[in-house]
Amino acid sequence: MYYSLGDLFWIFLLILAAWYFWAGMAAKDRVRRIVKTHCKETGVQLLDDTVMLKRTRLKRDKSGQVRLLRQYEFEFTSTGERRYSGIAVLHGQRVNQIQLSPYHLS
Repeated sequence: MYYSLGDLFWIFLLILAAWYFWAGMAAKDRVRRIVKTHCKETGVQLLDDTVMLKRTRLKRDKSGQVRLLRQYEFEFTSTGERRYSGIAVLHGQRVNQIQLSPYHLS
């Protein structure tokens, strides 16, 4: 059985899409766990126990390797009355930044 170049292209594209989806789900779960821990250490509560992918792009890291940079948004509360937003940045496998918007202390 022989495959044409077009068949191989579509198979490769399908495998690439499956890998991107699988890696994205793993990255999202990793960021969610790290953000949840950070919120607990900061004394705020992560709302809905979720993070949302906002942006994906390619960027070089400190060693010059091109890696995916994913930016996630999440919501948290400090008093239980208001929702505040936060951002987490995953570059490759490392969370480079977790930023919480200014919030009221109880």
